[in-house]
Amino acid sequence: MADHPPEDNEFGSESIKGIAESIGIKDLSSECTGYLSSQILLQIRTLLREGSKFQMMSNSPKLTSDHLYRAHRGVAPLYPSRFQNPTKYGMVTCRGRDLYAPEDEEIDLDVILASQPPKIPLDIQVKCHWLCIEGTQPTIPDNPPMEENQLVLEASVVPIESVAIHGVAAHELPREQQVYFRELTAKCIDNDNAIREEAVSSLASDPGLAAVLPRLTVFIVEGVRVGLGDNKMNYLQYILEMIDKLIQNQALSLEKYLHELIPCVLSCVVCTQICSRPLEQDHWSLRVFSAKVLAALIKAHATGTNNIQTRIIRMLHRALNRTDVGLSVIFGVLSGLCELGPLTIGSVVLPEVRNIFRRVEVKCATSQDPVDRHAKDRIKELLVKRCAPVVKEQFPELQSAEDYEQKLGDIGREMFYRVIRPQGSQNMQGMGGNMMM
Repeated sequence: MADHPPEDNEFGSESIKGIAESIGIKDLSSECTGYLSSQILLQIRTLLREGSKFQMMSNSPKLTSDHLYRAHRGVAPLYPSRFQNPTKYGMVTCRGRDLYAPEDEEIDLDVILASQPPKIPLDIQVKCHWLCIEGTQPTIPDNPPMEENQLVLEASVVPIESVAIHGVAAHELPREQQVYFRELTAKCIDNDNAIREEAVSSLASDPGLAAVLPRLTVFIVEGVRVGLGDNKMNYLQYILEMIDKLIQNQALSLEKYLHELIPCVLSCVVCTQICSRPLEQDHWSLRVFSAKVLAALIKAHATGTNNIQTRIIRMLHRALNRTDVGLSVIFGVLSGLCELGPLTIGSVVLPEVRNIFRRVEVKCATSQDPVDRHAKDRIKELLVKRCAPVVKEQFPELQSAEDYEQKLGDIGREMFYRVIRPQGSQNMQGMGGNMMM
């Protein structure tokens, strides 16, 4: 390639002076024109080099204006400029020297005061909502609407009221599973013991319940609500048996439904009235069974993350310290705490046993309700049966009935007799064996 003369690769001083005079700049020195010439040449070379890169990357046969435009966006300007609103300079005199300074724009304050103030921008708000639950989009305003046939099941097979989850679109089920769910729930609450036991026992071993488990949970929640509202104790017994069998099913995971199952079981434990005839119906056994189901739920699903056991113990302990609850509620709370094991009995129940039994006696002395007197016997029997072995293990220094009574109050003597009775029975059996020999 032939070398071009240096003057062919530069902008002439006359060209630069002509451009300067066209914008009102006169008497430009030769040094200034030489500097501007070199800088302009540098910018053009940079622009052409960057434009050739865009040409190569786009596999274009020739350099076009589009390549130069894209290259121009990445090249920094030589001097900052504002073409839309150029800065105006005015000459000022300072200490005998003439200086050019930007002219300040005059602002009319009356116009600003008379104009309408701008609107205050809205504060940023963050709202959490479910985008998808178990593969199905919830029907909430934050999500786009779904097709109607994806939200509604066939009413002729399963009523929507019995299986719909509040605020969540119902999952579609095959017709066979819908019929299975209807038959299963009907048999689990049937009054025929043989039919009911067969249906309930299937809950502990059937691995195909995972598909209908969300609807089964809703059925349980509604069943407990109806049973407590109408005082149907037998209905509550059937529902609790269903929960107990579901816990035993190793193929199911109830972790996603604990927030619905635990309140149901707790309601059966601490509800004020479960049946319509408390003196005739054995609601005490139902509370004990509910406590056992609650303990099974905790044992199967309590972890260090969800901290279920600690939260339930705190809840029951707060209910135990309330003075406005009835003796039936106290019996249920004590049943729930005692079913959680000896550690809970020793740390929560035993420190309160003196005050608990004193409150029970005061309540029975001031109440005319025969249910309270019956409840006192039940509470006393429960405390003696469940707390006596723990007292014997934690306080081996207590050797007499007076020691137990001084440590635990009026119920301590009953616990002492409960502790020594098995020993006495063994001694009598041993003596009987020796006599026979």
